[in-house]
Amino acid sequence: MNARSIALIVAFAAVAIALNVVRVPVLYLPGLSYTAIEIPVVAAFLLFGFKIGVLVEVLHVMGQLVLFPAGPEGFVVYPMGSVAVLLMFVGMFVAKKFLTHKTGLEETLHVKRSTLYLTAFATLFRGGLMPLIDYGLLYHVLLPIVLRFSIPEAYIAGLIPGFILYNVTVALYTIPIAYIIAARVRKYLQAKSFS
Repeated sequence: MNARSIALIVAFAAVAIALNVVRVPVLYLPGLSYTAIEIPVVAAFLLFGFKIGVLVEVLHVMGQLVLFPAGPEGFVVYPMGSVAVLLMFVGMFVAKKFLTHKTGLEETLHVKRSTLYLTAFATLFRGGLMPLIDYGLLYHVLLPIVLRFSIPEAYIAGLIPGFILYNVTVALYTIPIAYIIAARVRKYLQAKSFS
């Protein structure tokens, strides 16, 4: 890994860590917030690929644990956020496979189509799989170990619609914003490489 890659990883992770202070409480899931922390991570994935995206996420989680400790639950909840990000990466990877063929569309239409596919597949993967992981792994296994008491099944079952809505809405705003940022950064980097 060269110095440029390391600098990009640190820069994108630093932005993600800094965005931890901007939170909008989720009214239907107590204790959760909408944040913009995943946008720089997804933008790094779109710009530089899976490896850089994952390294940005790992560094981001380490920064969260150090700078924004959430008690013992943070050691479970922050890494579970990484699972959600990885599911979006998988969805975007699948979308890119659908978009790899050459199209005769003009650039503007192609950008709209790319954004639509990336958002749809990331939302499908995160919104479809993450609630199951939250239900089965987070609330039945990991949190009871950390909290040292089991969470009532009726309470967990009541949270399932909220899990779905939260994961879908996060993907719906994260992917388009990250795509726009990645496109602008890509243009900037290309302009810098020519000068």
